[in-house]
Amino acid sequence: MHVSTREDGDALWIEIRDQGPGISPGNIARIWDRFFTTHRDHGGTGLGLAIVKAVVEAHGGRVGVRSEPGHGSLFWVRLPLR
Repeated sequence: MHVSTREDGDALWIEIRDQGPGISPGNIARIWDRFFTTHRDHGGTGLGLAIVKAVVEAHGGRVGVRSEPGHGSLFWVRLPLR
């Protein structure tokens, strides 16, 4: 996993990149939904990313992800600098 930050004008960007299995196109649109998980049998509740999104948006920011199965994922957070 690699985490980086940078300032870009009026925003702070945080990027988290992994080399995991990636997220399938069918799941990527749903990962921000409360209670959506593909790991329920391993104790997943499907709340983590929904909470991240809610907190970031409450601070005027945005979240997103780019992923390709077999090539890992890149999650990003954009927070306004005030």
